[in-house]
Amino acid sequence: MYRSLTLLLLLATALSGSAQVVYSVEPLNIRPAGEDYAPTLVDSNLVITSIRPRAQAIAYTGASSDLPLADLYLVPLRDGKPGTPQLMDGPLCTKYNDGPATFTAKGDTICFTRNLPGSQRRSSDRLGLFFAVKQGKEWSDAVPFAHNGNDFSTMSAAFSADGNLLYFASDRPGGLGGMDLYVSRRSGGEWSTPRNLGPEVNSAANEAFPSMGPHGELYFSSDRAGGPGQLDIYACVTEYGEFSLPLALPAPLNSPGNDLGYTAHVDGRSGYFSSNRDGRDRIYRFDRKPEPFRDCVEQERISYCYHFEDAGSSAESDSLPLRYEWDFGDGSTTKALAADHCYAEIGTYTVKLNLIDTLSQSVYFNQVSYELEVTDEEQAYIHAPDTIGTGGVVVFDTQHTNLPGFTPAEVYWDMGDGTLTTGDEVAHGYALAGSYTVRLDLIGEPSGTGGYEHHCVFRNVEVIDGHKPSTSLASAGPARNARDNYTFHYQELPADAASLSSTDATDVTYTVQLLASSDRLGLNDARFLPVRPYYAITERFLPTVRQYTYSIGTGSSPLSVYGAYQLARRSGFEESEVKGLHADKDMDLVQAESLPLEALNNGVLKFYTVRFKTGESAFDASFNPTLDRVLAILKKYAEVDLVVEAHTDAVGDDRDNMVLSQERAQSIMNYFTQHGIAAERLIPIGYGEDRPLEDNSTADGRAKNRRVEFHLSVRETGTSHVP
Repeated sequence: MYRSLTLLLLLATALSGSAQVVYSVEPLNIRPAGEDYAPTLVDSNLVITSIRPRAQAIAYTGASSDLPLADLYLVPLRDGKPGTPQLMDGPLCTKYNDGPATFTAKGDTICFTRNLPGSQRRSSDRLGLFFAVKQGKEWSDAVPFAHNGNDFSTMSAAFSADGNLLYFASDRPGGLGGMDLYVSRRSGGEWSTPRNLGPEVNSAANEAFPSMGPHGELYFSSDRAGGPGQLDIYACVTEYGEFSLPLALPAPLNSPGNDLGYTAHVDGRSGYFSSNRDGRDRIYRFDRKPEPFRDCVEQERISYCYHFEDAGSSAESDSLPLRYEWDFGDGSTTKALAADHCYAEIGTYTVKLNLIDTLSQSVYFNQVSYELEVTDEEQAYIHAPDTIGTGGVVVFDTQHTNLPGFTPAEVYWDMGDGTLTTGDEVAHGYALAGSYTVRLDLIGEPSGTGGYEHHCVFRNVEVIDGHKPSTSLASAGPARNARDNYTFHYQELPADAASLSSTDATDVTYTVQLLASSDRLGLNDARFLPVRPYYAITERFLPTVRQYTYSIGTGSSPLSVYGAYQLARRSGFEESEVKGLHADKDMDLVQAESLPLEALNNGVLKFYTVRFKTGESAFDASFNPTLDRVLAILKKYAEVDLVVEAHTDAVGDDRDNMVLSQERAQSIMNYFTQHGIAAERLIPIGYGEDRPLEDNSTADGRAKNRRVEFHLSVRETGTSHVP
């Protein structure tokens, strides 16, 4: 008979349990009682395989006993309590052994085990799989699995969550021994040739009764050596598309008897299986609960205190009316090169180290600028005072817990005096003085590996004799001791094209920026008259902020341009600032075409052989191949913007030269836009004769000064063209 055959084929073993989990098991007590096994959950019902008498004109029994054959029954469940078993009749109920069964997620397709037809008088001892589809309230006629065989058994199947994989047991040739687990994939309505799950899952013993867990786990029963009984339930989890090595479920799920047919609710917290541990096959309900307070670690003290120091700063300012000042971004400042500071709460703070001009009490230079993220330690946190008085009540809570991506489902407390409780916030008092270890365990939802993610910490509280007033939630904040577990040293920061906020670097020069404007002012603007006798005015365009800047003086350090800074302030430029500028990187086209994106930033391409007709802006077509190569770079890197600069020699009127150079820069820009480059990425600037490279008194010098320059800048990803 079918049941006898399967139990002879399958014996079991035990395995270690998963951590942080305890199981409770109790019989489901289905009435009337039968020999019930291999349950599977379908919606809010159980479908079981059962050997029990049923009303019929002709009673079929096993060939070697007078017991009825196995049938499929539906057991309704209400609040976890079973109703009366209902025979699944029609095409699912035959004169053969029927069951166990598996269903697709919607419950509209069943795959079940049945004896293969034999002679006219009795069924075969071989088992096969059969499919039926629900049509309304009725099941269609059963269709055999294409890979059944008359010389071996194919049995006890399980659908994957999407219904496209079918796991089953078979003793077909080519296995590892006894019954092995196989898988077949459905594609285009056909099932693929079965694939043995291999030695990672199967053994030389027997494996059968597979089922799929809510997180893709594979459960099955095996009689491999080392277990506590006959059949034991094993579990594998999926790792990179493959099943892990099987682990046996712990007692009391496994027992000295036969344990099989594991099926669980979607939340993984409860389910059913069958066992003959008390002498007959019956269905058991299990509940899986976390075991709190395992592997607790000592709570880290919280400190929002940091040590600030910039190794790149120097003391050269001692000879100048300048001093260092840290601005911590929370309204606090400290006049020192090194300082300690504690923040009142978590947050993001813009920390700056500034050089302050003591004459004007203004920021002379921003040495360091840094976004500091002040956060709690990543841990569960017991928020409570360190000292408590007897006779009072203190609130303990989980404030300052910082566990990104984790949401606790349950919160457990052990107050250290024998009191266990739950909740995000608990009020507790101690009767006796002493030192108590308080434990907090935050436990999440069940994982797919049979356990629960949890975070457990402990800390000591001191209880002293005498009543102390009730402590509010806000009175026991984090420790604020300077240097308490935190030391923060600032490193040199990278500069950008608009504003250098770092220490000295070899490729950086410093200048005093008088003002910045979105409109071009020109070097002859009347505002520059007070400083022009002492310094040449330099005009720059900053692509990152789309502004023209006007500055005076250059130096290798911020302190070297202090004289220009004082002149600027005396001349009415009270908003003047010291800025750092990256040096331009001269490169040729061959270099530019081979460099990666980041290396193109601040790159300059200079061309001295561009031919324009005298007094005109149109350039000779011989320059087109060169422009096409620059065009290819712009198309390759959408993050690259281009400043097109046109320069003239000093021949002719300087105002006419300025206008002509602007028209020539515009003419080259038009070439790029006509070939698909957005105008927002291009800035044409004519400098006329203002920026000579050589002496205009010689022919060679004038030839060098008549040039076109392309200044490349790399825009940060996600930034727009216009601020």
